[in-house]
Amino acid sequence: MIFTSAFVQNSAGQDTAQVKTGKVPIVGDFEHIRALPPGGPTPRMADGHPDLSGRWYPNAAGKMLQVAYPVEKSAFQQFDPKVTPEEKPSFKPGIDAKYTRPNPYGVCDQPGTPSATLEQISQHVPIELIQSPARLVWLYEYPLNVRMIYMNGRQHPKDPDPTFNGDSTARWEGDTLVIDVIGIDERLRNLVPGETQPGWFPSDQEHVTERISRPSKNYLIYQVTIEDPVVLAKPWTSAPRKWSLAQDLHDEWGEVFCTHNEEPEEYKKISDAKEKAK
Repeated sequence: MIFTSAFVQNSAGQDTAQVKTGKVPIVGDFEHIRALPPGGPTPRMADGHPDLSGRWYPNAAGKMLQVAYPVEKSAFQQFDPKVTPEEKPSFKPGIDAKYTRPNPYGVCDQPGTPSATLEQISQHVPIELIQSPARLVWLYEYPLNVRMIYMNGRQHPKDPDPTFNGDSTARWEGDTLVIDVIGIDERLRNLVPGETQPGWFPSDQEHVTERISRPSKNYLIYQVTIEDPVVLAKPWTSAPRKWSLAQDLHDEWGEVFCTHNEEPEEYKKISDAKEKAK
């Protein structure tokens, strides 16, 4: 998608507002988008803990943004690498190539925990959190994904069955919700944010710790640490990533699927084969 300047011309064919102000307006008014103010104190549940509920965007603007939009940098960034640099993962020397194998081009790479959250630096779509005293429901618009995070003292099972989102338990440390995740399926990559062919595949010993806080009404902070003694030379910790509360009360949930481009053609082959078999 290409955004071009919007010009208003007078009868002589001259740009009027631009001539007077020296500024060129941009379609969509993206030049006016700024990082949101804090928006007030942190909303809290009846038990005093922060209420993390809301529709959250992976930027500071409280709305959907794409990298092509000509917006102020502070509104688009989740974190400032000069202030909170994010190290690249450090792999163990001589690890099996299966952990760092590339993903074939064109394959829909369904992410799990924590990749579904981390990849939003490039996907830009929102999440929605619904909190009760007993659990946090975490919804992802892309990929269409649901997590149930229990906050009632539930313990991990001793031998959890691997799942794409893993087995999550949570506890409060002050105003920070700490989510502990084990039992993550080894078939889903951990995505390194900001890279196009990123990441690595976990071992069955991977352990993920997520930390979420809400310092004010309009902002949520997410940070994750990944430990894996088989794959990583040391634990990898992301930068603290800023998410902003949706500002449009009519901002509605969308539905986004990733499908292989060849699927319609393959489905036709299956249908044709069934017809021939009759």
